[in-house]
Amino acid sequence: MINKSQLLPSFQSSKSDMINVDLIIIIWIFMIILVNPIGNFPLNDDWSYARSVKSAVEHGEFKLLGWTGTNLISQVYWGALFCLPFGFSFTALRFSTLTLGLIGVLSTYGLLRLINAHPKYSFLGALLVAINPIYFELSNTFMNDVPFFAFATLTLFFLFRGLKYDSTVDLVIGLLFTYITILSRQTGLVIPLVFVLAYLGKKGINLKSLIIGLLPAFVGFGLQFSYQEWLRLTMNMPELYGMQIKTIFEEIGKGFKNVTFNYTSITLFSLIYLGIFLFPILITCYPVKLKELSKRKQIISILATSIFSIVLMKILISKQRFMPLMNNVLQDFPGAPDFFWLSVTAIGVLGAAILIQYLLIASFQIFRRQELYDDDNNKRWVNIFIVSVIFIYFFPLGFLGFGTFGFYDRYLIFLLPSLTMTILVSNRNNCNQFISNKSFLIAIILILLYGSFTIGTTHDYLSRNRARWQALNYLMYKGIPPNNINGGFEFNGWFLYDPDYDVKAHPYKSWWVDKDDYLISSNTHSGYETIKQYRYRLWLPLHDGNTLVLRKIKNQVK
Repeated sequence: MINKSQLLPSFQSSKSDMINVDLIIIIWIFMIILVNPIGNFPLNDDWSYARSVKSAVEHGEFKLLGWTGTNLISQVYWGALFCLPFGFSFTALRFSTLTLGLIGVLSTYGLLRLINAHPKYSFLGALLVAINPIYFELSNTFMNDVPFFAFATLTLFFLFRGLKYDSTVDLVIGLLFTYITILSRQTGLVIPLVFVLAYLGKKGINLKSLIIGLLPAFVGFGLQFSYQEWLRLTMNMPELYGMQIKTIFEEIGKGFKNVTFNYTSITLFSLIYLGIFLFPILITCYPVKLKELSKRKQIISILATSIFSIVLMKILISKQRFMPLMNNVLQDFPGAPDFFWLSVTAIGVLGAAILIQYLLIASFQIFRRQELYDDDNNKRWVNIFIVSVIFIYFFPLGFLGFGTFGFYDRYLIFLLPSLTMTILVSNRNNCNQFISNKSFLIAIILILLYGSFTIGTTHDYLSRNRARWQALNYLMYKGIPPNNINGGFEFNGWFLYDPDYDVKAHPYKSWWVDKDDYLISSNTHSGYETIKQYRYRLWLPLHDGNTLVLRKIKNQVK
């Protein structure tokens, strides 16, 4: 764990900083207690990553399963540390991610304080990460996204601090974390590219700064290629390793029209998601920003926001496209009334319109001949650092398309700290001088609403899966072999994964299933009889759910 004082020495830490950090830790622990992450069962794709940890803990060897697409090595050995005291379990792995989840939230707070954001704004920004429905749900799994987020955000914190204070120690620590991040996920290669741009932006372009700035990038890419070659030579290259690169080329091969439509759709949908996630801080900063502008610019800004929002909402309504707009985590949440998702979509569209303006302001400030501000917080290199994180990270992801191995909503959580920094540095006084009690109260109320939704849906996600695995354990206790059970994606993957299975030729729900004599479902199915059921409590809305153990009717068993 990171000591609180280690996150705060780069600025004049105050009593409010220490209180905020304590509050963040307390809130995080409280959320964990409410959702109850205990349970020895996999979630989403983490069964694949857990296999590697199990191999490391029980056999002392690093081995990637064919379903793995990321570098993963940093996460595997981090997870193994949590398994050492009591042996391998998914509960131990879940707590390894929850620990990194907290580190990611605290690192976000540290980053925001590094740009001299007011402690209240930094607190809001950190909480928006903690209560994000995608971030918190994934923190209760062993998925790769939150570990990558934590490693990357901690890396950015040290690199930013090193650049701001010309601290060699911080830069060295940051660069070491850079390589840990890369060995967690290939996307970590974004960080050395960001560093070279920010370093040149601060030091100027000359031979010395070029060598110093480019060296970490060469080492980072060399590490990545060496790791890939090591996997190949040791016959440990997963079947799906680097699948996203292949997917990008496949999507580009479908033609300019297809690429343009998908890229535009993914960009707009991503902005809507991010507009929702950041709305509590957007509505506190945007009015402040408007007051800084001339009357003419205020009118232009309000008109642009209104026109963009109305046009985009009209398009979405005509096509009946409302949140959730993309695959993966948010789709795991139970259905809600259409009005709810329509309202959420409208909030996201409004947030997206405002967010675009902040991105444009931060981008334009990079190219100004004269700095608008004199304080170090608004030097050109700061804008280069923040904006390059956003655009370098997102640019290739937009080419993924919407297929099985395409763009997922969980990829967006990485952008939350950088976008919050963008919002804060784009205001003339960086929202670092004052935040009204009224604005802060509104933001806190929204965060409480967001947090309630996040806690409720994460609790329900874990409860449904806990009941499903109770049903599956019942069947296996009775001697039913796993290859006779269709227990869902995670069960099928954990027990039946076959690297030679053609996933594109079969429906998602039947992956790796040999026989489906027994089926676990929340609904009855034709040709099956119910032999047992498990009830569980859901919070959103408050009611009981059922998991059914179904057996194929005898005369239909092949």
